Amino acid sequence: MEVRIACWRRVLASTLGLLLFLACAASRRGEGVRARPHEEVVAAARAEPTPWLNEPASGWLRDFSGSWRDDALALPAGDLAAEGIGSKTRVHGLFDRWLLRPEIRAERGPAWADITTECKGMIELDFALTPEQWQDPAQRRAYYRAVDTLITTIGETLLADFGDVLQGTERTLFLRALKALAWQESKWQHSLRYKDWFFVIVSGGSYNKLDDWGITQLARSSFDETVLLNKNFFDSKGYCSISSTLYYGFMHFYFCYLEARENPDNGPGIMNKIVGAYNRYCSGYSSSCFALAQSDAAYSSYQIRALGSFKDNFVLEPWKEAMGR
Repeated sequence: MEVRIACWRRVLASTLGLLLFLACAASRRGEGVRARPHEEVVAAARAEPTPWLNEPASGWLRDFSGSWRDDALALPAGDLAAEGIGSKTRVHGLFDRWLLRPEIRAERGPAWADITTECKGMIELDFALTPEQWQDPAQRRAYYRAVDTLITTIGETLLADFGDVLQGTERTLFLRALKALAWQESKWQHSLRYKDWFFVIVSGGSYNKLDDWGITQLARSSFDETVLLNKNFFDSKGYCSISSTLYYGFMHFYFCYLEARENPDNGPGIMNKIVGAYNRYCSGYSSSCFALAQSDAAYSSYQIRALGSFKDNFVLEPWKEAMGR
């Protein structure tokens, strides 16, 4: 019996050691970062046109919200880590990603990046609720209604900026798709305030190595952290502002939609064109609503889940319940 117990102890110790090793390895890689997809996906994504990359920063750096900015607030003098708000990971030596305690983030997404110093004066306080403010149902409803109005304003401005190409039913459905896009990517969350520290939501489980940022979850990098995407947007610190991130993400989706609009796979139906645009937006793979990765089962499964959820959000409009309507 004693020999058997000793044997089990050795097995348990070995197992714990292996688990600790794997945990450390995962930490060095960065939690939640997925493996790079097959070359088929990478090649398809890189081959697609990216006209939004050539647009000037003046387009998205406008103030659409009219909200008081944080420039009147002094930078916090304390040590954020000492607050015990959660766990921090340094992502590729560029930024700190925080996994915040549930009582701080509430229902607003688990992974956030601390952007207090680099975004000074750019954060709209109406859209950066504290945990205490978020606990008030009336303030939450007001927040969602403010985001709803902001999305409509930015969507209309964007279409006007690019010549009002979409009209009638197509225009109406496209503007609805923008609400579904922002809900799909972040459930209409962008900024979070803890005391006078500010955070922007990031997707810790992104296929992109440097995470996807903000209310429309814009990719900072490709599947390789050395291949930067949307560089002008990130250089402008547009991700600091919910207004700027919405405009830039919607501009990205707009160009994807123009491409999907002409793709013969999508046929004459507007819904297929909208879903095709989202396939292109979220996966970079194709502007066809039917096109999935062929040789990468994990990536095609991701596409199926994303496209199905997007279509459900477009049809069901879950943001209306959040607004109390």
